[in-house]
Order: sequence, then structure tokens, then C-alpha cells
Amino acid sequence: MSDVFFLTLPHARLAYRLYENPDAKGDACCLLLHGAGVAGEITFSPMLPYLTQWRWMLVPDLVGMGESFHHHGTEAPLKITQLSDDVAALLLHLDWQSFDLVAYSLGGLVALQLNHQRQQAGHAALKMALLEPASLEREDLAQLKEVRQKYRHASHLIRETGDVELGVAHFMDGVSPNRRKHPVAEATTQSRLAHRPFGFAYALDAVTDFVEQAAEQPHLRQGLIDVAPEVFLFSGELSHQGLREHYELLSQRNEAWQHKVMSACDHSLPFQKPRQIANHLNKWFASP
Repeated sequence: MSDVFFLTLPHARLAYRLYENPDAKGDACCLLLHGAGVAGEITFSPMLPYLTQWRWMLVPDLVGMGESFHHHGTEAPLKITQLSDDVAALLLHLDWQSFDLVAYSLGGLVALQLNHQRQQAGHAALKMALLEPASLEREDLAQLKEVRQKYRHASHLIRETGDVELGVAHFMDGVSPNRRKHPVAEATTQSRLAHRPFGFAYALDAVTDFVEQAAEQPHLRQGLIDVAPEVFLFSGELSHQGLREHYELLSQRNEAWQHKVMSACDHSLPFQKPRQIANHLNKWFASP
């Protein structure tokens, strides 16, 4: 476990951890962004011991999750652009100019937005690995908008009825309908996502809001894809076929994109196969 540090932003207090690998050959850096509802340390700590490519690994908690809170102390609606702005402010604070990027689920969409934002500011494109990134689950945006309504319903159940257990279960059935329902794994996932349920619900809505906007303006999502030249996509074998098909299509359309299906995994793949994923990451980012 690493010490937790805090950056005070105009609207929030952002928590982050900085891990050092003393055995690294150089001083390469990596930013790791977690998914909706589950803190960065919980998401990536099983993977970190196997990551050999970087000396420094930065793991923030996005606002509404982990130890990052709005200043008023209550959960509030989130926007993908604001989450990206928060991470950009942290990078500026730490003076991180050059780094690789690994991101999961919600973090994947924030990563794509951050990469787009940085290029608009004159920075070089980031090399990324994205684990089932939000907003790319289907090729057809109208279909994806329909899929996201399940998550809208889950967030509504959590926020409006207070039935956190039912809302989280509804989300899990939407994101991983083909998962193998082992009682211990189910209880662990439920516990993680129920830690800050309203923050989780607002994070779900942030992605859904983006998808609904992109369904009306497809260039919004395509623009993020177009400026990401090197991306390694991970998907779970048990995830929806439409998700895997879109990732495969993206890897065919974009020369420096790759797609790896992790066997026996669903959307929880970073928790299920951290060591195998780390090995793929080491190879991907070591290649020129």
C-alpha cells in the first residue's frame, strides 16, 4: 500500500497514490485510471507487483470514488470532461509531461477524453491500454444508447429508492450478463460498488450522458478514436459479443490498435486476471 496524497481543486479534493518500482531500468511513468465506483488502489493493487515497464505509477481516485470528494462533502453529478480536467490538473501539479496510460471501464472513456484534450493543447498522443473502456461497448451508437438505459435504471434505483443492493445487482446483470455467479465473487463485487453508492450512480450517469450526446453527434466519440493512434484493447471472453466484435473491428480499422480477449473473464477482468494482463501490458508498452 502506498501513502495517499491530496490535491485541492476548485470543486473537490482529489486523492492519489504514487507507486515506485525500484527495479525499473529507466524512469518511465504510467497513469492508471479506475472504473466507476471502485477506488484506484483496489482496482490496480493486484496488478502493480507484476508491472515492470515503469518506475513511477500514478493511481488517482476520480471524484465521487475512493477518497476523492467534492468540497461540500456530498455526492454530485459528474461529467466526463470534468473528470478529465481533474486528472489533467493532477498531471500539471506533478509536472508529468510524458507517460503511458492504462485505464479501465469509466477510466477508459476519461483516458480517451484526456488524450484528446492534451492534443488540443499541443501535447503528443498517449500510448494507451484500455480494459473494456466505457463508450466503446457497441459499434452502433443508437444500440449503445439503448444498452446504457439499463445503467440509467441502476443508478436511478440507487439514488431514488435507496435500494443499493438491487441497483448494484441491476448494473452487474447489465454489464456482465454472462458472468459465472460465484457467491463469493458476487458478494465482493457488491461490497466494492456499495462503498460509495451515490458516487457510483453519478459515475454511471456521466458515461450514459456522454453516450446519449454521442448518439446525436457521432463525431464526439469518433473524434476520440481518431486521435488515439496506439491502443491495446482488452475484453472478457464472457462479455457481450457485440463488445468484442466492435473491439476487433477497431483493431482492424486502426493500424496500431490491438485487441486481446481474456479467457474466462467478464467485465471484472482486472480483478480476475491481473497478472496475465500485466504481462500483456509489459510487452505492449515495451514495443516501439
